[in-house]
Parts: sequence; structure tokens; C-alpha cells
Amino acid sequence: MAVAEQAAMAQSAADLLLGSLLSAAASADPYQVYARLRELGPVRWSTAGGVPVLTSYEDCAALVRDQKFGSQSPAWCDQVTPGWRDHPARVTTFEAMLFRDPPDHTRLRRLVSAAFTPRQAERMRAGVAALSAKSLDQLADAGAEGGTIDLHEFLAARLPIAVIGSLVGVPESDWPMLREPMSALLRLVELGITTDDVAKADAAAVILADYFTALAGDRRSHPGGTDLASAVVAAKQAAAGTAGFTDTEVVQTLTFLFMAGVDTMGNLLCNGTFALLANPAQAGLVRAGLVPTDDLVDEVLRYDAPVQLVGRVAAAGHMFGSLQVRPGELVLALIGAGNRDPAKFAAPEVFDVTRKGTAPLSFGGGIHRCLGAPLARVEAGEFLTGLLSRFPAISLAGEPVRQGTVFRGFSYLPVAIR
Repeated sequence: MAVAEQAAMAQSAADLLLGSLLSAAASADPYQVYARLRELGPVRWSTAGGVPVLTSYEDCAALVRDQKFGSQSPAWCDQVTPGWRDHPARVTTFEAMLFRDPPDHTRLRRLVSAAFTPRQAERMRAGVAALSAKSLDQLADAGAEGGTIDLHEFLAARLPIAVIGSLVGVPESDWPMLREPMSALLRLVELGITTDDVAKADAAAVILADYFTALAGDRRSHPGGTDLASAVVAAKQAAAGTAGFTDTEVVQTLTFLFMAGVDTMGNLLCNGTFALLANPAQAGLVRAGLVPTDDLVDEVLRYDAPVQLVGRVAAAGHMFGSLQVRPGELVLALIGAGNRDPAKFAAPEVFDVTRKGTAPLSFGGGIHRCLGAPLARVEAGEFLTGLLSRFPAISLAGEPVRQGTVFRGFSYLPVAIR
């Protein structure tokens, strides 16, 4: 068979597999699709010369860690998506630090980085542990009669929002009104979004901008607080007249941090709980205290990451195997696939909390490595170990419902605690 014919057949197979990622079946279990894609090597999303897609651990790691690949920055969006600034949701998203390159990325990250160092996360451990214990008390109350609890809904209203809310300075009374717009805005970066999704995200962006503008205004009027909103506003005022931060950047930063700390953290906790309950022998090792918490969190992140896909833009031409990437081209890393690459991990389809040196890709890498990773690790460790210890008889209590392609989690996770 001619090389060109082989390439055409491989691309045709890739098109079918990549298209299937948007299906309900793939939402339930994308890992079989990933495995088949990995066998094809780096591919393009479409036969029309579309987006390069990477699936091996080595390639995905290179993309997220190498500074030759940048973010989907506002300048890049101006070139490829004219009119994006007409949508408040796109402005809020693509002007946030996650989608900025140096020097803007460096400047914006410095604004909040001190609050998210590993040392600071350890300082917060006692507070996170207390919030986790409180949520477990509430879970015990909710399941006291032996009924089914939707853990996704339960957590969405409690632990993740409590941790980031206390850090940022969002009052508990405001949490319920922020949940829906946060989820709507986050959906903007999912695959296969509709015009209705964009409209809802735009409306959500306006609501969130108004809220965090008011929060920043309150901190300006009442300085001296210890929360992150106070620190960001103080930093902005201290930098007045220099290359500091605009009012819009302050609001976008607070919105981004609060949103990222709720939905994706809830997905991490639910994905970890499901993996443990579906593998009772592994849960038994954790419950018996035989597994270091860091190893448990690493394996949860590797096995079923809350973020499955990362995009970067090539600053120069690059080769992934035989696949040529052009300057300015968007490249997608299926990090969920890289985390299950048999070339990197033994028995990658097996959930094994005793793995050592896992180094999952789930928090990204390089200058864009997840800012909240240290705090997320503390929060996940405290909750998952506490859950298993507090409720030795906890079990799945029905058929869960998965959601998301980029952000992987549950829309329904039924459990019973006794």
C-alpha cells in the first residue's frame, strides 16, 4: 500500500475517532477512543488541514512545558477569530492570565502568585481540613436516613466553593447566585458549544464582572483585609502610575480564580471519589493508611483528570513525529490520553494508588502550570482521605452520569453512606 494511501486511511480513522469524542458514549468513557488515537500517532482534527492533536505522554508534555508554544492570546485571537471582542464571555476568558503570554502573563500571575505557593497551601491546610470536616458533617446529616445523595450537587454547593470563597473573600451568602453563571462561562471552552451556549456565557460574564467589580470596589473602600480580593486591589493601587494592573484586569483575575477553584475542583473530588468506590481494594489501602496522600492525589489526577485537553500555539515550526506544525498554529494535547500512555505507565488503565513517581500532566506545565495546583492537592487529599475514613460503608448508589469533554466530571454521582 502506498504511503499516501496509508496516510489517508489513518486520517480517515482519526476523523471518526475525534468526532466521536463529542458523543455521549465518549463522555462516559473517552479512554478507549484515546487508546485508538494513540496508535495512530499525532493526527489532525480534520482532512482540511485542521488542528494537530497529540496523544502520547511525551508529545503532550513537550507541548505544555516548552516555551516555544504559547497561549491562545488576545493577539492570536485577533488573527484567527475576528469579532471575538464583541462577546463579553470571550473577552473575560481570553484576556485572563491563562490565555496571556509574557510579559503580560508574568505581570498578571505575579499579582496573585504568593497566595498559591506550596508553602502557602501548607499554611492553609488546617483551614482546608476544617472546611472538609464541615462538609463531611453535612454529608453525614444528608445521608442519615440511608437515602441516596448526589455527590456532584452536594459538593458543588459546599467544599470547593467554601475553600476558594474564603481565600478570595466571597461571602457565603453570595455563593448560590454565582454557581450558575460560573458554570455557564466555563462551558465557553468546551468542544461542540452552540450559539445558545455562547449567549448564556455572555450573560454570565456580565453578571460575574458586575459582581467582582462591586467586590473590588468594596475592598477599595475598606482596605486592610486579609483575603485575596483585598490583596489584589492593594497591589493595583500600589502600582498606580507604573506598568501595573487595570481595573478590568483586577476583575478578570478575581473572576478567573474563583471560577477555576469551584468547577474543576469539584470535578477532581468527584472523579477521585468515583475511582475509589469503583475500586474497593484501592480504597481499602487508603483507608488503612498505607498510601501517602500525595500518591493518592497523583493517581486520581493521572487516571481521570478533571481537565482532559490543553491548547497551545506554536511560536515556530515544529515536528511531532512526521506531523508538521506551522508557526501560529493551534495544537491540542489530549492530556487525558497522555496520562494513560503505556509507553509511560505500566498498566495505565488500572487505578493503582501505590504508583510512585507518577508525574501526571493534569495541571499542565511550564509557565502556564496551574496556579492553584498546590492548594488543589491539599484540598483533594484532605477530602478523599477524610471521606473514606469517616464513611467506611460508602458506596455507589445508582448509575452516574458523566459530563464534559474538555472538563471531565459528573452531572450526577449517586452515593449512599450507610
